[in-house]
Amino acid sequence: MSDKLDYYEGLRELSYEQLVLHLLHKHGAATDDYFKEKSYEHFLKGEIKSIAKGNYSRTKEGLYCHHIQELAYENLSNLDFIKGYQYPYTLQKKEQLVYSDLVEHIILHEAIVKETQGDFGYKGLVVYLYPQLTEWYIEGRVPHRDWMKACFDRAFLTKDEAETFLVRSI
Repeated sequence: MSDKLDYYEGLRELSYEQLVLHLLHKHGAATDDYFKEKSYEHFLKGEIKSIAKGNYSRTKEGLYCHHIQELAYENLSNLDFIKGYQYPYTLQKKEQLVYSDLVEHIILHEAIVKETQGDFGYKGLVVYLYPQLTEWYIEGRVPHRDWMKACFDRAFLTKDEAETFLVRSI
């Protein structure tokens, strides 16, 4: 097994809280909220149709932004969920965000699924994250958009490593 795959497998041994702390230490804290607060409030009141985003993105570095409270709330960046559940703005604050590469993001969602007995995290895992890993590293479809290519390169696994990783998934 490669050092990279060993690293990822080691992360799978951590609790969700430990994993979040590790990733905060590794990648640093967010410097801005996910959404702009006033825009968020106007959206919740039905005054506007979308929410202005904060300057949180680090996809140019190959890092995804994950909402830490997805352990207790589903799909925190989805406008339909925000509107339907009237999620409080506090869930969008920079202190509630953590960065991860694609494989670390998968492991975050696996930990959520384990710790919530499947109540949270599963849909993101099977609808988006596992398919993304499969498409990029097993099927060999390299993305062309710059930000996606940065994410692809940052978490790069060989086909064999990706298959091994998926076989060991929950």
